[in-house]
Amino acid sequence: MVSMNQSAHLFRLQQIDSQLDQVNARLKQIEKLLSEDTRILNARKKAEEIHRELEKSRLRLHNAEELVRQQNIKIEQTEATLYSGSVRNPKELQDLEKELASLKKHLGTLEDQQLEAMMTVEQNEVFANQAQAEYQKILGEVISEQAGLSGEREQLEKTKIRLETERQALCTSVKAENLQIYEQLRLQKKGVAVTQVEDNSCSACGATIRASEVQAARMQPHLIFCNSCGRILYSG
Repeated sequence: MVSMNQSAHLFRLQQIDSQLDQVNARLKQIEKLLSEDTRILNARKKAEEIHRELEKSRLRLHNAEELVRQQNIKIEQTEATLYSGSVRNPKELQDLEKELASLKKHLGTLEDQQLEAMMTVEQNEVFANQAQAEYQKILGEVISEQAGLSGEREQLEKTKIRLETERQALCTSVKAENLQIYEQLRLQKKGVAVTQVEDNSCSACGATIRASEVQAARMQPHLIFCNSCGRILYSG
C-alpha cells in the first residue's frame, strides 16, 4: 500500500541506502585486503632479494676457497721441486725460490679475499635470517587480521541482507514516479537525494528554506525540493 507521507518514506530510504553504501564500500575494502596484502608481498620480496644476495656471496666464497686451494697446490708442487734435490743449477734454484715467494705472497692476497668473502656470507646470513623472521612476523599479523576481517565481513553481509529486506519493504510505500525521481537524484547528487530541513536550512547545501516550504515539506503529499541543490526536502 502506498502511503501519502512520501518525503518521510524517502528520507528513511535515504538512510538505508547510505548505510548500504557504507557497508558495500567496506566489504569491497575487506575483499581487497584479504586478496592482496602489500605488507606480505613487500616482506616476501625483500626476503627473496636478500636470499639471492646470500647465494651470490656464497658462490663468491666458494670461488675464493677454490683459488686458495689451487694456490696451495702450486706452492706444494714448487716446494717439492725445490727441495727434492732434482734441481741443482743455482740459477734455477734461485728462480724456484723467487717463484715460491711470489706464490706465497699471492696466497696471502687470496686468503684476504677469502676472509672478506666469508665475512660477507656471514653478514648476509644475518640479514637473510632477519628478513625471514620479519616476513614470518608480518605473515602471522596478517593472518590474525584476516581472521578478524573475515568475521567483520560476515557481520556486514548479515547487515546488508537486513537493510536490503527493509529497503524492499519500504519501497512498496513509495509511489513509482517518486522512487524514480529519488533514484535519479541519488545518481546526480553523489548518493544523497533527500535532505532534512534543520533550523529552516537545507542540511545538504545550507540554503535557507522558507517557512511555507518547510510546512509544505511536512504536510503536503507531493515532494518539495530545495531551490538551491534540487534535493528532496524532508521536515520531520
